[in-house]
Amino acid sequence: MKAGTILKILLVLSLIAAAFYLYVSIQLGPYGKGGVVYIPRGASLRQSAEILEQNGAIRSAWAFRGLARWKKMQAKLKPGEYQLDPAMTSGEVLNKIVRGERVVRRVTVPEGYNFQQIAALIEKAGIAPQAETMKYFRDPGLLTALGFPAVSLEGYLFPASYEYDRETKVEGLLRQMLQKFQDSMRGPIADRAKQAGWSLPQVVTLASLIEKETAQATERPLISSVFQNRLRIGMPLQTDPTVIYGLPNFDGNIRRDDLRNPHAYNTYVHVGLPPGPIASPGLASLEAALAPAQSNYLFFVSKGDGTHYFSSTLDEHNTAVSRYQLGRAPGPESRPETQPTASVPVQKPIPMPRAPVPPPGAGNPQPLMKPIPMPRAPQ
Repeated sequence: MKAGTILKILLVLSLIAAAFYLYVSIQLGPYGKGGVVYIPRGASLRQSAEILEQNGAIRSAWAFRGLARWKKMQAKLKPGEYQLDPAMTSGEVLNKIVRGERVVRRVTVPEGYNFQQIAALIEKAGIAPQAETMKYFRDPGLLTALGFPAVSLEGYLFPASYEYDRETKVEGLLRQMLQKFQDSMRGPIADRAKQAGWSLPQVVTLASLIEKETAQATERPLISSVFQNRLRIGMPLQTDPTVIYGLPNFDGNIRRDDLRNPHAYNTYVHVGLPPGPIASPGLASLEAALAPAQSNYLFFVSKGDGTHYFSSTLDEHNTAVSRYQLGRAPGPESRPETQPTASVPVQKPIPMPRAPVPPPGAGNPQPLMKPIPMPRAPQ
């Protein structure tokens, strides 16, 4: 074969190769659409490439597959939801999916939310229907994961922000919340509870009452002191949030009959702590449960501005109620915002009841637990 012929053949092959390279480059280049694309768990390379092409994230599925194989990444694609920029090339799309840079959303559990409210948040986030989440309220596996006896998951889903994506399952999210709780309980809180002779369920239960009674950081130790002073002398806690917790279809108004309702959480009827927490307390309320202010207060009443007036006697309390709730009397002057915290271990509370109780909202006309006598402090 003549040299000229060989050169012509090589030239043709070079042109074909250049044309093919240009074609492939175009196929692998930016497509100009982008958007959010979901790669389901278990999708093959072929299925993933077709999903990307159908959603306009890449120009060519076969070119994408070839690139993944050439880079030996065909088995490294990670499932999830991806935000893909219109200017991204197929190679950039491939690298992002291999790195697992998924769209991550956050759901925030506020302090003081109960399990039912958290379930509603989970539904709003699109993770699972509220009814499905409620099925885990007394899930044996999740309760065992706590590592201590608990009547339900109420109170143990720690208030914080949690990341999730379309792959997140409700059980996995609940486990994240429980793990956050356990992590938060390690260290000083667990040590102080052990020194004081309190169990973690008792600490969390008291903290949940504190959380529901005030949003003021400076008042939490004072609220804690009132409850612990009452526990010490065997006086009912008489806190409205516990009454509300056990009422089905609460309409926002507490009536006299509600205060007499013998459900297990009613601290007007039963002496001592309720069977378990009534909400998820934040870290500040947990700390206040073990570090009450040093006071003689036995009463407090809302002043209508988000703060409370604290009293040591019933007469003083009634005067404060007349002033702040009924507007009938001048009443006492406001108490100081803060009090010194106690330097001695807190009083050991009553044992927690172990009998199962119904979930919130499940009415029961009969008492589910008898009032527990409170040991009095030594004279």
